[in-house]
Amino acid sequence: MLEKNKEIVLAGEEALEALKEIEFVLISLHKIGSFYANKPGAVEEYRRTTTDFIDNCEVTKRLARVRTIISHHFDDSIGDDDMDDMERHFLDLKFWKPASTERNHYNAENFSFSDGVIDQLTAKRDELLMVFTDQQEQLFLITFHRLISFHGLSPAGSEVCDMHEEKASTLSQKNVCIDPNEKVTTYYFKSGSGETVLAVVASGYSVERI
Repeated sequence: MLEKNKEIVLAGEEALEALKEIEFVLISLHKIGSFYANKPGAVEEYRRTTTDFIDNCEVTKRLARVRTIISHHFDDSIGDDDMDDMERHFLDLKFWKPASTERNHYNAENFSFSDGVIDQLTAKRDELLMVFTDQQEQLFLITFHRLISFHGLSPAGSEVCDMHEEKASTLSQKNVCIDPNEKVTTYYFKSGSGETVLAVVASGYSVERI
């Protein structure tokens, strides 16, 4: 680092302007997060509100202003590596880039259903498709194969704290199985209070990130 850049000085007015922009963005995002923390079933609305705030309130321009206030005090002389001090310091930054169009498949045995939300359920002839959001706000497609039955009271939008499995040796007469001898499992999705929000009877499931 250049000797001139080891200590920089901002005028009080400059520092206040930078802090004002940071405060607006930080507190606004905090308020959005707090508001939707009590609405666990509104994941898409939360994402849309956050995106609208970033666009409508020109958050990128505000942050660019903060960057300008701070960066213009640095000496941007180029070193032997053809970079200035800021460029060199930012080398390890990992910027956002579009996700791969290839879906990531997960080992179902290692996947955890704890602390997530069932966003959507779609039943097909012999499959049940579940869109699931985990606590890191990652979206997953859970496909239950050779579906026998499923039941629950408005499971879409429900928070899930746990899922446990029970092997079924026999099926009730109301269930129809393609192969009566096929081993099936009942998957119970539990809420924080221990209530079953969804039960699925199927031969197995697979997981992929979307």
